[in-house]
Amino acid sequence: MITDEGLNREQTLKFIENAFRDGAIQSTGVSVTRISPPVSKFAIGGGHSTKKQSVLDKLGKFFDRFFGLS
Repeated sequence: MITDEGLNREQTLKFIENAFRDGAIQSTGVSVTRISPPVSKFAIGGGHSTKKQSVLDKLGKFFDRFFGLS
């Protein structure tokens, strides 16, 4: 997922670690923007919001699959 989406590895691992600590994926603020590759917020076709939603969907599926396992 990190490679497929072009995510910042270090920041993504920290993001997921925080999600498991907090019990939820943080979908607001700059945390998702920090892990995503640079995409213009002003691009025609909504590249920024589309990429952000794609990343959140994939991270959410990952989180739901593994949260609560010990």
